[in-house]
Amino acid sequence: MFIRRHYIVQFDEIMKENKRNLIILAAGTGGHVYPGLSIAKKLILKDVNISWIGTKSGMEKNIIKDEKIHFHHIDFSGVRGKGFIVLLKLPFKIIKASYQAFIILKKISPNAILSMGGYISFPCIIAAKILNIPIIIHEQNIVFGLANNISRFFSKLIIVGFPMDIQNKKYKFLGNPSRYEGLPRKKLNKNKMFFNIAVVGGSLGAKVFNEVIPKAVYDILRKTECEINIIHQTGKTYKTAEIQYNNFDVNLDLREYIDDMSEVYGWCDLIICRGGAITLTEIMNQGIPAVVVPYPYATDNHQMKNCSFLENHNAIISIEQKNFTETNISNIVLKLINNVNLLESLSKNIYSLNNTNTTESICIEVENIMEKNNEKRNKK
Repeated sequence: MFIRRHYIVQFDEIMKENKRNLIILAAGTGGHVYPGLSIAKKLILKDVNISWIGTKSGMEKNIIKDEKIHFHHIDFSGVRGKGFIVLLKLPFKIIKASYQAFIILKKISPNAILSMGGYISFPCIIAAKILNIPIIIHEQNIVFGLANNISRFFSKLIIVGFPMDIQNKKYKFLGNPSRYEGLPRKKLNKNKMFFNIAVVGGSLGAKVFNEVIPKAVYDILRKTECEINIIHQTGKTYKTAEIQYNNFDVNLDLREYIDDMSEVYGWCDLIICRGGAITLTEIMNQGIPAVVVPYPYATDNHQMKNCSFLENHNAIISIEQKNFTETNISNIVLKLINNVNLLESLSKNIYSLNNTNTTESICIEVENIMEKNNEKRNKK
């Protein structure tokens, strides 16, 4: 107990002495948390003290536990789709969570806060506005989420992951931070003797992928002499895919979860995936040809809108889930196997949309706002 208290006292003293303090707001999903972590790691190397506000039971606490980040939590959760009673309680939850955030922000006195979006950010934005702390938001998708859509009106700077047709100096298109940014474009396999396909339904997998793709692979094997190799991330419905694949012979690596995607990205000739901003950013980073199936129940249909942007640049092949049949997937993949020029075109086009220095660019913008706030405080 003494050691824990000593650590807290030490931390508080450091925060008071260090004039470069930033709070990052991110919780709930990897799409918010991982980009925030990329920024945090870079800023820590620049001697910025990073604190993080999340939830008590969220994934973010475990993800950042090994980093030099001080974690705080507030009691708040999303309300969409949870019924009328939960909605009625929302004003009281916002007041409680905003007060908790106010106490944290008052204690740390950050030079700025960086919101990565998601429900956790809203009460913290309220507290930051009351305390006159500069607010920076980062929107990963091509359409603003609910929290960021409200928060942007109170923000000093709005960083977007995709280009948006908004004429306002507050908005800057810098892209999405990624662990794979800055890599050279993938060299495509032009050996028609084999073809490597990665199937990734997001961090939790996709049941529909596990049901449809094994049947499509069986059809592909019957119609090509090319050797087909598969890495398939299943998520929790592993058995569904395993039973399907057991009906025929195929070179298969079936995994419930893939922690490090770099090996898979380097190996595959084609990826079949969802349309989340971070997945799309990672395949942009390396120019990987992709067949993308946007998740039809994503909030505000943001995956469909992400895909529409890329499809308009001839950078991906997009297929709606209602059309995601074994016949359609088999036909698309066979077309790509037999058309190296189309694969090359998809690779070049998606790589051309890649921002090569996103995390550093965001950090520079964040540091500039922190420095300006420091100067303002020193004049008082």
